[in-house]
Amino acid sequence: MASNPETQDTRYRDAIRQFGPDVARFVAGYERDEARRQELLQDVHVALWQSFAGFRGQCSLRTWVYRIAHNVGASHIDRSRKVAERGYLALDDTEVETLVHDGADMAHTERRIDLQRIFALIHRLQPPDREVMLLYLEDVDAAAIGEITGLSARNVATKVHRIKSVLAQQLRPQEPPR
Repeated sequence: MASNPETQDTRYRDAIRQFGPDVARFVAGYERDEARRQELLQDVHVALWQSFAGFRGQCSLRTWVYRIAHNVGASHIDRSRKVAERGYLALDDTEVETLVHDGADMAHTERRIDLQRIFALIHRLQPPDREVMLLYLEDVDAAAIGEITGLSARNVATKVHRIKSVLAQQLRPQEPPR
């Protein structure tokens, strides 16, 4: 279907037009460092363009885009782990660092801090859990996440539920000791 370069370019442009901001947000979950995040995003774009040479439409364009982004992100994590073992945490061992707000607009600042805390926790999850949660946050359903990651939809739903419970627990305001 996409064997000629024109079709490959067209599909790539269509995919980026539809999902470009989503892919950039998704990639942000794989890498904290801004420079490395930009390199990873470029790697995803290259892989996406290359992938459309073999895209046959067996799944939705959205699923295909996330599958490619997931595979590139997972490879990035594997390479990073080999370079410097980071000590990823299991879901049961997670804690979120306390972040200080800068005194700007309170509602905006609190939302930004909550997002920072969520991403800090997500970055500390083991790679398979992180990937599931990043896809979930991109509003990908459990069946599609399973198709992308190779997990069953039931396993995905269980992981999402557990991660959401941990997030809720970690984001709950801590009562000062009495």
